[in-house]
Amino acid sequence: MGANGSSEIQVSFNRPNLFYFAGEQIAGNISFQNIEDKLQLDAIFLECIGELGYSTQEVRHCRNANGIQRTEHYTKYHQVPFLKFRVSIVQPEYGQREIILYRGQYSWPFQFVLPNQLPPSLIPSTIAYPYVKYYARIVLDKPWYKPNAKQVYPLTIFPRVDLRHIPGGQQQVSFSNENRKKIRLQGYLMRGGILSGETLSTHIRLDNPKRSEIKRIEATLIQHRQVARSYHAETIFQLDLPDLREFRGTELQRNFDLVLPEIRMSPTYTYMSQYSNQTLGISIRYELILDVKVRGLFTDFKVSIPVIVGTEQISAEQQPFRQPINNPIEMPTASAPVFDYEELPPSYDTVVMNQKI
Repeated sequence: MGANGSSEIQVSFNRPNLFYFAGEQIAGNISFQNIEDKLQLDAIFLECIGELGYSTQEVRHCRNANGIQRTEHYTKYHQVPFLKFRVSIVQPEYGQREIILYRGQYSWPFQFVLPNQLPPSLIPSTIAYPYVKYYARIVLDKPWYKPNAKQVYPLTIFPRVDLRHIPGGQQQVSFSNENRKKIRLQGYLMRGGILSGETLSTHIRLDNPKRSEIKRIEATLIQHRQVARSYHAETIFQLDLPDLREFRGTELQRNFDLVLPEIRMSPTYTYMSQYSNQTLGISIRYELILDVKVRGLFTDFKVSIPVIVGTEQISAEQQPFRQPINNPIEMPTASAPVFDYEELPPSYDTVVMNQKI
């Protein structure tokens, strides 16, 4: 990025994929090539920002050209910063009011530690709202009569969710249901918790005493996300269990291994944040739905099984954070200084376009 065409900034992070856990240190180096003879700045700093976005359905009243009042329904989009702090990179020397950089190459290291309690970036995502996103921003703060130069780096941040310390993360999860034709589906998940890219193993027993035709059993893993008043259900995968099409037997017992896609998935988590005297909640949870499709009217039925998605297991030396799921986490109001310049946060498309999972 150029600073009015006069300079270029290159930032290297200690994680090339820009993925971090809450509580970890983010470090790196800023390289700055100044091609002006003399560049005057008020400060150079880095900002780390966490932002949640949600939408609400609103009503407003307006009048048309003829003066007739009408009611209009519209969607209002909200962007709320819940994390915001600044790391100073370069300040004016003692007795000086400005930073003066002459033509040449400059380099400055930086480091800061993330808070231990943060909601996860919402991944995967096929929609703009709701969202939780993080980004780091390098700012060359110029005198008031000149525009600031900025460069934005999207970050992916997850809280640590160790399945060894989550209730139900290591235990079997049973399920059972039947329809009016006495077809009964029962079984259990081998383990209630899972990591991205692992196999979701389930044992099922199917009882079909009347030999009705079972067309198929459809398995769907859904991520449910709630940000403030916005809700979205994201389908992680959907497939038919193999070798069960047009099944007419009286009984079947089998293990099925459902492989999760090789993508990073936000862990199961609940978080509460205070903003402008209101409490905003963020919740991520998962369920596996087994949908039994039976020939005939009103004969389909399903079971819903909660699934806990965690992050990779943590060694004992790392002192893992052990916040139980479904318990709110109170985030104190940020004590970072207020921005001393006016600007809007980057658009969702700008941040997501370059996001690397």
